[in-house]
Amino acid sequence: METLEFEVKNKVGWIRMMRPAKHNPFDAELRANLMHVLDNVRSDPEIRVLVLTSSPGAFCAGGNLQVLHENVDSGPTYWQQRITQGLRFIHDMLNIGKPVIAAVDGPALGAGFALALTADIVLATLRARFSMAYLRLGLVPDLGALYLLPRAVGLQRAKELMFSTRDVGAEEAKQLGLVMEVHEGDQFEERVREIAESLTVAAPAALALTKAALNSSLDSDRQTMFSMEASSQAAAFSASEPRIAIEALVAKKSPPFSGFPRPAGELI
Repeated sequence: METLEFEVKNKVGWIRMMRPAKHNPFDAELRANLMHVLDNVRSDPEIRVLVLTSSPGAFCAGGNLQVLHENVDSGPTYWQQRITQGLRFIHDMLNIGKPVIAAVDGPALGAGFALALTADIVLATLRARFSMAYLRLGLVPDLGALYLLPRAVGLQRAKELMFSTRDVGAEEAKQLGLVMEVHEGDQFEERVREIAESLTVAAPAALALTKAALNSSLDSDRQTMFSMEASSQAAAFSASEPRIAIEALVAKKSPPFSGFPRPAGELI
């Protein structure tokens, strides 16, 4: 795939966007390749965590300007279909039952910003910058940004970021809650790897249920979430993970999928 590379290390799948000369434009080719990788990740139980990153300094600077120029007069039916296709990808990103980390180095503009918002955790280098640049082009924010950004920073701040189209540096992005951690470039990939591998210890089925519930929490009332909690726990107990974990702990061993410490003073 010309647009990206994919590899698996220590149960972590790494997607690396690889068109740095163009700052990895989000276009139909990249979308198709990302969806292909997502299908593989979803079906592979050995992959516990997914990292989305890029070649150094070139996360994603938005849409492919040449493609936009070629299709600017294609009409509403074309654009309705194209945006709907992009939203199918966003839906897949949000609903994959594994943790997703966006490791942002360089610009995350327009579609690139929206892409980062699909992650469960966002990490950034000091040279990362974020901008909802759509209105500069006379366009409405897309790829789920109208839904995701207010949930990340609140409605008022989302409006300010979208209306102004201003750049947000890495440190401000952290203050706004868009980014969890900011690191120097030479420390960045190692820290991303450390966090990603720390998430591989969780029981996979329970993690998928927990992620789905948390993703629903901001759109649901209390009673709905209480009901979801009960049904999710019932589903968890229907899987093999609790029995394996509980039997291991009773035997003073560590569950095979976890990083739980062994009981103090006990050797296996």
